[in-house]
Amino acid sequence: MSDIQLSAFVKSAEMMAAFAGNLIREAAERPYGMELKSDGSPVTDVDKATEDCIRTLIAERHPDHGILGEEREPVSPDAEFVWVIDPIDGTLPFLAGIPVFGTLIALMQGDTPLLGIIDMPMTNERWVGQHGKETLRNGVPVRTRECSDLSSALMSTSNQDFYGPDDIEALTRMKDATRLAVYGGSCMSYAQLATGRIDVGMDVQFDIHDYLALVPVIQGAGGAITDWDGNALGLHSGHRFIAAGDKKVHDEALRILNQR
Repeated sequence: MSDIQLSAFVKSAEMMAAFAGNLIREAAERPYGMELKSDGSPVTDVDKATEDCIRTLIAERHPDHGILGEEREPVSPDAEFVWVIDPIDGTLPFLAGIPVFGTLIALMQGDTPLLGIIDMPMTNERWVGQHGKETLRNGVPVRTRECSDLSSALMSTSNQDFYGPDDIEALTRMKDATRLAVYGGSCMSYAQLATGRIDVGMDVQFDIHDYLALVPVIQGAGGAITDWDGNALGLHSGHRFIAAGDKKVHDEALRILNQR
């Protein structure tokens, strides 16, 4: 793919993020409806309206592209280029008024994430990652930080309640192996990993809408992100993933996760 074509896609993605952010900021100030999905997770009218807004822009600017959104039915999922959307990553923090929720937008070519955006509407921050290019936060390059080893690391995970019996022991091992832990940051935690504030992040019970946009952002900042077996993340990856700012810490974390 040419740089010109990729730049055009990035421009579209930033437009989507800008429209979504305006909608979310306005909606946060007024009453909205909420319901529980079949898996017990909450969804609001704002989630749905935000995804609809992004889908409209995709249909206008890239009508031949596919769409995989968290709240609506797929559109042309076998297209060469497919957008993967999480309109509000962190609906629980959104409900609670804690401003760590954001919009995640990824563009896939086949099984490769070409670009990813983490947009934080309440803090007016946006991370843009592109395949093979450095990650930008509000237009300025960011880098992950070096970490001497896992025992010196600050770890993050979104919600310990997501960890079932098969995963909780792995979380306990990681907590024991790291220096400090922080919880509940949603996608903001992975944005801060790319910025060099957090060393390692892990989560379970997430789907592709929750993590594919993170891939170009973290990789473009110098970090590593895979599933728990060390495989690249794509459209058919499972629900567990691990990210680290320092690749040797990522390798060390994989060993801890896969101990039995």
